[in-house]
Amino acid sequence: MNSYFLPVGLALALTVAILEPIPGRVLHEIGIVPWMVVTIFLVNGYQIDLTKLPRASRVLRASVVGIVISLLISPLIGLAVVAAFSVPADIALGLLVMATVPPTLTAGIVMTRVAGGNVPKAMFLTILLNLVGVFTIPVMLQLTLGSAGLVSISPLPMFKQLVLLVLVPFIIGAALQSFVLASSLRWLLRFLPSACVITTVWVSASASSEMLRALDVGSLLLVVLGASGIHGALLLLCWVSRYVYRPEHGEWLALLFTASQKTLPIALGVLALIDRAIGVAIVACIIFHFLQLLVDSMIASRMARYGGDKASSTQP
Repeated sequence: MNSYFLPVGLALALTVAILEPIPGRVLHEIGIVPWMVVTIFLVNGYQIDLTKLPRASRVLRASVVGIVISLLISPLIGLAVVAAFSVPADIALGLLVMATVPPTLTAGIVMTRVAGGNVPKAMFLTILLNLVGVFTIPVMLQLTLGSAGLVSISPLPMFKQLVLLVLVPFIIGAALQSFVLASSLRWLLRFLPSACVITTVWVSASASSEMLRALDVGSLLLVVLGASGIHGALLLLCWVSRYVYRPEHGEWLALLFTASQKTLPIALGVLALIDRAIGVAIVACIIFHFLQLLVDSMIASRMARYGGDKASSTQP
C-alpha cells in the first residue's frame, strides 16, 4: 500500500485541484503549505537513525563530489537544458527548481540497498546534501532563475525561510529520538510525509487551476524531455566520477543514487516561497520526480543482477 499511496494521492490531488479548486485555494490563503514542509522534515529527522551513519572522514571525497554535482553543477545543467529546448517559463521554473534542490530523502537510500551499494554512506550523503542545500539553493536559484529571466530571487530572505522550513525541523526531529518513543504511531509516521506532499500539491495546484487546465500534450512532452535531459546528465556525471576519484563500488553506488536524484518536498517548499502562480511548475516537478524514480529503479535492478551474476561467476 505504501508504494501506491504517493502516486495515487498525487493523481487525486491534481484531479481535485482542477475540478474543484475552491477548498484548496482557501487553505492556500491560510498558508498551510509551509507547515506541510515543516512536518515532512520533522518526521524525517525523527526517523533517521544517526547512529548508523559512517564517520565523515570515510565519506569525505564522495561528499565533495556529491556537493559539486548535485548542488553546484546540476542547476547549471538545468539552465542549459531549458535554454536548449526553449522551455516555456512556467515549465522552466519547475525544472530549474528541481535541478537546484538536493536529493530525495528515502528513494536514493532504498535504491542503493537494492543495487547492493553502501547504505550507511547513502544515508550520510542524503542528509549532508539536504542540509548543505539549504545554503546553496538561494544562491543557485538567484543565478539560474535570474539568467533565465523568470523570477528575481533575494537569497538572504529565502535562506532564512529554508532554515525554518528544513533545517530547524530536521534538527528538532533528530533530537526528539532521544526521549520520544512513537513505536505505536510508526504506521502514521510512515504515511505522514507522503500525505503532506499530497496536501501541498493539492493546495498549490488549486491556486493555479486555470493554468493546469491549459496544459497540452506538447507541454507535457517538453517536461519529460527537460527532466530526462537533466537527470540523464547527472547520471552521466556520477558515472564519470568513479574514474576521477576511484571510490569502492558500494560508495560509488551510494553517490550514483543520491547525487543524481532530486527531492520533491523541498522543491514544493521553494515554489511556495516564490511570488507567482506555480501550478504548471508543480506538474513539472511531479513528472520529474516519478521519471527519475522509474529510471533509477531500472538501473538499481540491473546493478543488482550484475552484482549477483558477477558473484556467481566467481564461485568454483
